[in-house]
Amino acid sequence: MSAYKVEQLYTWLYRIHDPLDVYFYLIVGNDKALLFDTGFGAGDIPETVGKLTDKPLTVVLGHGHLDHANGAYQFGEAYLHEADFELCRAHTSPETRDIVLKRLAEAGKEPRFDPAVWREAGTGNLKKLDFGTVFDLGGLHIEVIDMAGHTPGSAGLLITEHRVLLDSDSANGHCWFFFPEARPLREYAAMLERVKKLEFDIFFTAHNLEAYPKSFFDRYLTAAQNASIEKSEPYNVYPELEPYIYTEDGVSIVFNKRTRASS
Repeated sequence: MSAYKVEQLYTWLYRIHDPLDVYFYLIVGNDKALLFDTGFGAGDIPETVGKLTDKPLTVVLGHGHLDHANGAYQFGEAYLHEADFELCRAHTSPETRDIVLKRLAEAGKEPRFDPAVWREAGTGNLKKLDFGTVFDLGGLHIEVIDMAGHTPGSAGLLITEHRVLLDSDSANGHCWFFFPEARPLREYAAMLERVKKLEFDIFFTAHNLEAYPKSFFDRYLTAAQNASIEKSEPYNVYPELEPYIYTEDGVSIVFNKRTRASS
């Protein structure tokens, strides 16, 4: 049995559910297919994708964090923005992969792979991804969008013909801006202002199941602009980084003094 659950959202778009509750997406055109993110890599992704399409496949990583890049080694190559290369190397290291093994154990889930091999798998063959690149899948054109903020190399994918944006972690239930690689909230807000002008109607994220309307970008923008330590509560994840969580109108921004002060 596969480690993954698959949900068909449209005739051309599948959402793949990682066992550790992150989602990645398969876009299928007339001639080619594109996989956006690879989750924790806790199972055989090529096998799962192969049951959905036999078309030539391109793999694109939305950013370099462990819950998006740890399955990339299972493919011949994966595209990632160069600004996240070092981050990806750190997040696919044996030490970081041990964190994933621990999470699987705590969740009572058996690894669907050889842990010794997987632990040493690294990044796989990373290829430089440029913002503005357009992948032609045949009847579907996928534009790579600069969504830097959560990480310096964060990318989204705009499916032009269907006016759908896939944003990885750039706007989800809890947007994290307290790790060292996070950009200041000022830069995040500027990115949201720019991206919301693009031609899309809905967007999907890596940590929520909903299809969000573009108008939610205004909520994230307002929250990023209004977030302050005085209006926020301490966040209980990675307390050594002193994060705070600010919630407004149903969206949350998690930040620290560095990303707020430099705004």
